[in-house]
Amino acid sequence: MSATTPTLPDTFWDSLATREDDGARIRWYMCVIINLSSLNYPDVIPQVYKHLQDHLLHGIAEAQRFNAIQTIREGLIKSTGIAGAARTGNAMRTLSQCVPEEYREKSSGRANETHEFAVERGRQFWKNIYARNPAFDPEASVRASPDYAFVVRDVLYARVFSYDGVVDPLTTGLAMVSALYGMDCPNQLQHHMKGFLFNGGTRGELIALRDLCLGIAKVLGVQSRYGECPIPSVESV
Repeated sequence: MSATTPTLPDTFWDSLATREDDGARIRWYMCVIINLSSLNYPDVIPQVYKHLQDHLLHGIAEAQRFNAIQTIREGLIKSTGIAGAARTGNAMRTLSQCVPEEYREKSSGRANETHEFAVERGRQFWKNIYARNPAFDPEASVRASPDYAFVVRDVLYARVFSYDGVVDPLTTGLAMVSALYGMDCPNQLQHHMKGFLFNGGTRGELIALRDLCLGIAKVLGVQSRYGECPIPSVESV
C-alpha cells in the first residue's frame, strides 16, 4: 500500500534563516530529519537533503560536508533509542540513497569501544540528565522490569546515547528531544528538556525546537494525542 509524500512548503525553511552559523544550521537539518523519522515520514527526507545540499553543502569545504552529514547520521542513530530500529532504519536507508558515496561511513566508531568503557560513560551521561531532577524516580524502571532498566542504562545509554565520537552531549539532547516530539511522549520529553537545561542548554533553544517540530507536524497534518508539552526552566525543577 503506497502513501502520498507531502511536499514541504517554501515557508517551511524560514526559521533556518535565523540560525547564525553553519553549525546551528546543520543541527537544524539534523532535528528536522530526526523528527520526520520518528513521525514515520522518511519519504520526506530527500526534500530536506536537497535543501541542505543546495543551501549549505555546496558552500563549505569537502571535509565539512562529510562532518555535516555525519552529524545528521549520528543524530538518527541517537534517535534509535527513542523511535526504535524500524523507523530509524527506514530513515537511515532513505538518507543513504541521497548521500554521495564519498560521504558515506566506512566503519563503526562504536565497534572500537569496550563494553565496560561504554557502560561507565553511559551511566555518567544518564546521571547528567536525571540526577538533579526531583520529578524523576530513578527506580521506577527497575520496579517495572530489571531487564528493561538494564537495556536502557547499560545498552542504550552506554552504546547509543552517550557515544561522543561525533556530536557533543547538547547536540545529543537536541536529537533526543526531536525524536520525542515525533513520538508524542510528553513525560520523557519533559525529563529530557530538563536534562538539556541542566547540561547548559537554553530555553530559547528548546522553544525554537518546539516551534520547528510542531511546525513539521502541522505541515504533515499529524495530530498530537497529548497536546503541547510545557517547556520547563531550571528554576522550576
